[in-house]
Amino acid sequence: MSQARTRQSGVGWTWRALVAVLGGYALASAWAVLWGAWDAARVDGILAGEQTGWLVYVAAMIWAFSPVALARVVGVFAAATLGLLLAAAWLSQLGG
Repeated sequence: MSQARTRQSGVGWTWRALVAVLGGYALASAWAVLWGAWDAARVDGILAGEQTGWLVYVAAMIWAFSPVALARVVGVFAAATLGLLLAAAWLSQLGG
């Protein structure tokens, strides 16, 4: 294996780790915000969102290292995070 190939794969793992940590955190945070906006008892909703957010975070980190193109992982994380935040904003407007 050449030195360039080894360096190239190391950079790929670095980007995947960065996307897994930051993208997973953003997705889990948006999930918790949605639960906080959804539940009538805000404290219970936030608590449920934080507890289930760990499952979302772990699933996102595992999926970030799957054999899927990195651009697709970034796109899905961004779209899902934006979708969850928009849904939370919409629910907040309804609850007014």
